[in-house]
Amino acid sequence: MLAARALSDRFDRVIVVERDTLPETPSVRWCVPQGRHAHVLTVRGKEIMGELFPGFVDELIDHGAPTGDQLADFRLVFDGRRWARGRCGVRPVLVSRPFLEWHLRSRLESISNVELIDRCSVHTIALDPVDRAVTGVLVYDGKDGTERRPIPADLLVDASGRSSKVHKLLELEGFAEPEEQRMSIRLTYATRRYRREPSHLQGDIGLLVEASPRNPRSGFLLAQEDNSWIVTLAGYGDDAPPLDEDRFVGFAASLPASELAELLRNAEPLGPSVHYRVPSTVRRRFTGAQLPRGYLPFGDTICSFNPVYGQGMSVAALEALVLRDCCAGNEDTLAYRFLRGIEPILDEAWSMSAESDLRMPVVEGDRSVQTRLMNAYLGMLYRAGVGDPRVGAAFARVVHLLDRPESLMRPTMFARVMWGSARLGLSTKSGDRDSLSGTSARQRVVS
Repeated sequence: MLAARALSDRFDRVIVVERDTLPETPSVRWCVPQGRHAHVLTVRGKEIMGELFPGFVDELIDHGAPTGDQLADFRLVFDGRRWARGRCGVRPVLVSRPFLEWHLRSRLESISNVELIDRCSVHTIALDPVDRAVTGVLVYDGKDGTERRPIPADLLVDASGRSSKVHKLLELEGFAEPEEQRMSIRLTYATRRYRREPSHLQGDIGLLVEASPRNPRSGFLLAQEDNSWIVTLAGYGDDAPPLDEDRFVGFAASLPASELAELLRNAEPLGPSVHYRVPSTVRRRFTGAQLPRGYLPFGDTICSFNPVYGQGMSVAALEALVLRDCCAGNEDTLAYRFLRGIEPILDEAWSMSAESDLRMPVVEGDRSVQTRLMNAYLGMLYRAGVGDPRVGAAFARVVHLLDRPESLMRPTMFARVMWGSARLGLSTKSGDRDSLSGTSARQRVVS
């Protein structure tokens, strides 16, 4: 949808082909199983959506989406330590994936030269037999999915995600498959929704507990529209969260934030728990690959991150801005310029995600000297955030894609991290490490 909006100012007609049935109200779709789980829209992603669709963010808030300051209205726990509260000016909007998607689609459908076709799937890419450029697609259409018809196109944007089959279709046409970088993370989600009461968390709108090397489990409690909570528990490797109610709460109790399990024991569930597994993260190197003119990969088709870090939607939004700018140039080189233009964005986001994943012993991958140094510094930053809200504010700006990661290494911030980490280290006895990580070895086995 973001790609369609970016193209709508340049092309006479933009057609979005969707294999799923598009609902008339905000609801989870069968083809988007991850839509049942917690989503985070970074502030930068929020800003871009507001730029592409003016007034969009206010619309979300007017329809009940909670918003608040990342340090003042959220409880944050990193490496088993609770961060200092404060105000940082970083204000995310909390929405469910179906709610965000439905409002975005409603805006897109109001654009006169954009058409959305649901219950329609791409079967074949049509190429010119002489210059091998894209001329359109052959789709299966209709309620039973058996009607075949061509859709002509000058440009084909492949936004079908990590499971995209389009590059496989191109391989059948003689184009080499792009080089693929894959990292096995073996992440499992379990999510359940609950009724949100005014007394919960004393009015705070979120609790985020990040996984640590000693306890590779995380938990996210986020306020949503319609006075509800979404609770997503996650674990790496064998630390997969269970679905049955008692063990789901028991998993939450193994996290270093006792109020999470306490809330779950007393809150009203709004449905059963659901699973989602992410075996690996993937980046496809399309830039150096031979591609037919008129084919442009987009979003998760190029790079799918660990969803724990909430980068996917916002990186797609950043890509949409690049795509919009590329439309001003030569159409024949549009895809090449787009892929070159998004490389720095993907390099940075992939590095942040992959290096954080490599902190977990269960994650397979090359731990270079640079990765080990960066993760050692990240551990010190997490310790410094316990007593210094300015460290937390700087980190929040990076997480929400407002500042570059290098900003955390500036001399003044580096000094704060070093001092804050050393100060906490002096005040913490070595025998307290299990209490800081939030779970003992016995608790990990039992839960």
